[in-house]
Amino acid sequence: MPNKVTIPLCGVAAADGIIPLMTQPPLTILNRLESLFPHARKTTLREMIEHKRVRLNGVPVKSLKQTVTNSDKLEVTTLSEAPSKHVILEENLKLVFADTHIVIIDKPAGLLTSTHAKEPRPTALKILSDHFRRQNAKSQIHLIHRLDKDASGLLVFARTGPDFTALKKQFFEHTITRRYDVLVHGIPEKKEDRLENFLLEDEKLGVVHPTPDEKKGKLAILDYVTIQSDKNKRIAHLLCTLFTGRKHQIRVQLKSLGHPVLADPIYGRKTALQEPPHRLALHASHLTFTHPKTKRLVSFDSPMPGSFAHLFRTSGK
Repeated sequence: MPNKVTIPLCGVAAADGIIPLMTQPPLTILNRLESLFPHARKTTLREMIEHKRVRLNGVPVKSLKQTVTNSDKLEVTTLSEAPSKHVILEENLKLVFADTHIVIIDKPAGLLTSTHAKEPRPTALKILSDHFRRQNAKSQIHLIHRLDKDASGLLVFARTGPDFTALKKQFFEHTITRRYDVLVHGIPEKKEDRLENFLLEDEKLGVVHPTPDEKKGKLAILDYVTIQSDKNKRIAHLLCTLFTGRKHQIRVQLKSLGHPVLADPIYGRKTALQEPPHRLALHASHLTFTHPKTKRLVSFDSPMPGSFAHLFRTSGK
């Protein structure tokens, strides 16, 4: 059954019985939501409206000022049922979903996720922080994980300290599902496999490489499955599932397998950026995790960029 909160609008309780609504001042959506969520801020209630989580007689509510009558049926859907409303922010950053606990974005290639506090370049974290602080000066955005600057796709952020702790715990325990669409040079011998390497970062150069030294390296694990390939172009489309979150993990592990990511300026060929799709061919396409407040599994998907798919449109598998 749908997980919804239905608010009866039959009347107002009184000491000597029920007073019909028609004898009272007109009630608004705001009045009803405040009675259901007495500790919620008005900003929170407004966000519920914006994300189409509130329905009056099956129709999404457009305003908190909208009036209700004794014959109306008001419903509030949970996060998992609420439709996504994509909003484009600065630097072409797409806001996929937001409630009072989490924010989901689709980061474009070329945008930093976050660096240091004095970073002069735009970052996803700063754009989000500025966006929500314009609505509420006390709003907070907490960084959970990162995507490489040249990669694109889904990221989750927390909006409170407890939400941050809960999400970080899921990452630490590897209970979050993260999948990536990746295009590589060559066609892997095995259609699907698990890769396990110990990775070590060169702190001076900022690059990562596999190491046989288990004491110095950090264990990196991923699964891949070949979705499609082109024998003429000698390229393949892999779907990778991460079980650890090491720096440059997918790029380094696939290169160590002999299949560097297309257009990778660090681990690819010297002419990498001249290769189609002319940007790092790595896209975070799927996230599944437990919502820190509702404790329900929620999932988000982002389609593979068209520039990736275009490379296979005329291919013979």
